[in-house]
This record gives sequence, C-alpha cells and structure tokens, in this order.
Amino acid sequence: MNAFWRLGTQHLLSIWHYSRGFLSTLLLGTPYHVVPETYQYISNLHQTFWCRTTGHVLDVLMQAANYSHQAHGDIMSFFAENIAPFLGPTDKPNFKRWKSFMTDDNTPIEISWDWCGPADEPIIRFSIDPMSLSAGTFADPMNATGPESFKNMIFEVFPKIDMFWFDHFNSFFNRGTTEAGAEEDHPSRIFWGFDLGETGVTTKTYFFPGPLARTMGASNLCTIAQSLACAPYCTPDKLQAFNQLASFANSLGTDALEFEMLAIDMVDPLKSRLKLYFRNRRTDFSSIRDMITLNGEKPGAHLEKGLCSLKKLWDSLFDRSDAPEDLELRLNERRTAGILYNAEFRLGSSYPDVKIYIPVRHYSRNDQHVMDKVQEFVDSQRQAAHVPVGGASGVAGSTYVRAMKSIL
Repeated sequence: MNAFWRLGTQHLLSIWHYSRGFLSTLLLGTPYHVVPETYQYISNLHQTFWCRTTGHVLDVLMQAANYSHQAHGDIMSFFAENIAPFLGPTDKPNFKRWKSFMTDDNTPIEISWDWCGPADEPIIRFSIDPMSLSAGTFADPMNATGPESFKNMIFEVFPKIDMFWFDHFNSFFNRGTTEAGAEEDHPSRIFWGFDLGETGVTTKTYFFPGPLARTMGASNLCTIAQSLACAPYCTPDKLQAFNQLASFANSLGTDALEFEMLAIDMVDPLKSRLKLYFRNRRTDFSSIRDMITLNGEKPGAHLEKGLCSLKKLWDSLFDRSDAPEDLELRLNERRTAGILYNAEFRLGSSYPDVKIYIPVRHYSRNDQHVMDKVQEFVDSQRQAAHVPVGGASGVAGSTYVRAMKSIL
C-alpha cells in the first residue's frame, strides 16, 4: 500500500471534519427529506429531526461508499433507534441545545469518510456527544444523564463489548467532574465513535482529561500519564510509545502542545489502540514534519515518502506551492484553530503513529476548492497504485464529490 495511505489518508476524513461550512450545512441546515421506511414508526419530534437531517447525510454517504443493502439498512436502523434519541432537541428556537464541543457550531455529531486505501471501499464513521433532551437546562445543567443512559444502551445493543478499560478510564477522568465548577472551556466529558463496517459496527470512546487536570492542578498530559500508570495491563515496559510522545511534548515546552483527549477501542485492552489527541497552534509544514517524526526521533524511510505526498496535498489545499515550509497559514484565534493530531499506539509499541487532521475548515479557500483538491489527490493516488480511476475497485474521488454536492 502506498506509504501516504498508511501515514495519513485515513485522516482525509479530517477534510470533512474541518471543512469551512460542511458541518453546519450538512447536519443542521439540510432540508427535511422524505422519511424512509426505516423511520416510519418514529413519532418523537426530536428523533425525527435528526433522522431527516443527519440521517439523510449518512444515507447518501453509505450509498456512495457501496454499502450492501443489508448493511445499509442495519446501520440506518441503528442510527434511528439508538443514536438519534441522544442527539438532543431539534434546532427550533424554543428548544435550548447543549453546547457540545464535538463541532464548532456545537452540533453533537460528526460524520466522516475513511478512504482506507486506494483500492479499498471507504468506511463511513461518526462520533457523537450523547446528551439528554434537558441537557444544559435547570433539570440537567451539566448533561449528567445523557452519557450514562447512552452507555447503558450501548452495552445492551453490543453485549459482547469489552468494558474493562472503559470502566477504568471513565472512573478515572469523570470522578466528580460533572459539577459546573470543574468545567474548563467546554462542557463535553465523553465522546463515542462508531466505525460502520460492512459486517458490523465497532466502537471507540474518547475521554477529556481537562476537568480533572484543573481539579488536580496538573497538566492534561500529566493527568493522562497518571491514568495510564494505574490502568490494567499498562506496565512501564508496555508504555514505551507513550513515553516517547511525552518526552517529545515536554521538549517543546509546557504549553506547545495542548492535549485534548484520550481514546480507546472497546475491545480487549491487549488489542486496543490508545490514541492521544493534541493540538499545535503552529500551522507551518515544518512543524507538521516535526510532529509526525517526533522531531526526527522516529525511524522509517516510509515516513519521508508519506510526508512528500502529504506536502503535495497540503500545498494544493492551501495554495502554498511556492511557499517555504516554515511559512504559517493565516492567523486564526478560534479555540479550534491550529492543527489537531492524534498519536496512536498499542501496548508494547516502540513509537506512536502520529496522524494529522488537515484544518481546512479554518484555513481553506472554500468548500468547492477542498472538494476539487480531494478528488485530484485521491484519483492520483489510485493511479499511482495502478487502480483505474473508472475501475471497479474502491471508490473514485469523483464519487465522493458527487455525494457531497447532492447533500449540499
């Protein structure tokens, strides 16, 4: 497989995440659509709203990604029955909505398209910030009931899900942090992610160290380190990859990297990934190179090849073809500005794999420009892998663009 697909094309989904207008346009601004048969039995006003808006987006993307009829129907039913009830109230002005940190416009769900590889079928994924209908109101000011009810529902729907690490990290990070006084700059406490496979759904959870770190008077990174030190199976000899990342982060100075989340797969801990999400306010490509290679400490010739591909994509998305690598993108002071990364590893790994979420939402020209450049890049990667652009294997970039345009 081409090195860049291993390095970061999985995270071309980030182009969806941070696109300038996609989230607000697609998930809230999408007009109501005819209710498919899957939703006919739903009578709840709020649930119907999410099925007709976000559910429509999910439906279009799964069709474009060539999901089978059976998988498509199963996933749409899962969304309608188990996800939509936990997305909060409709957007009508007389309903107060919880200010989720999931997206910049506070929409509590984020849908992504994972390209996987140049000849592979894409996987559609989504993450949610589960909430109650009364979240943010006097009845449930800190959204204490939504995440708990959602967790119980998930364990009923997926009875074989592994709770071992979830119980540890949920107890560690969320002890006594549901009070308003523990809040940092956003109220979200836990996210859930779902990869929608052809043969089943896999689950991830994301924990925020910030509230506990503020309570303890420690940094987010130190708080994550403490959570790992007492986690089952996390013996010191198994945390070499984390120690490499922590050493790199500390070498940059106290405030250089802002650690946002720790994520786990809901599987046996010995098979689970650990993913640390961190933000760097620097937006020059030389800083990207430093992040992905841990300032040159991580070996591997494939990284340089992947970085060359990434540089081409970066330059095309941000019109930087003649710019030096140390030139930053234009200034943006929003909370979610800069570049988000995740460092992924398993117990026993020597080094983490660092992936970038390309921040087109804050820095790109417009949605059309992003779609054009994604299509060009994906199709060029397919050609390099000797997959015909019009061939039967995988999904061409033009298919993705058509799906997006049909939604917009």
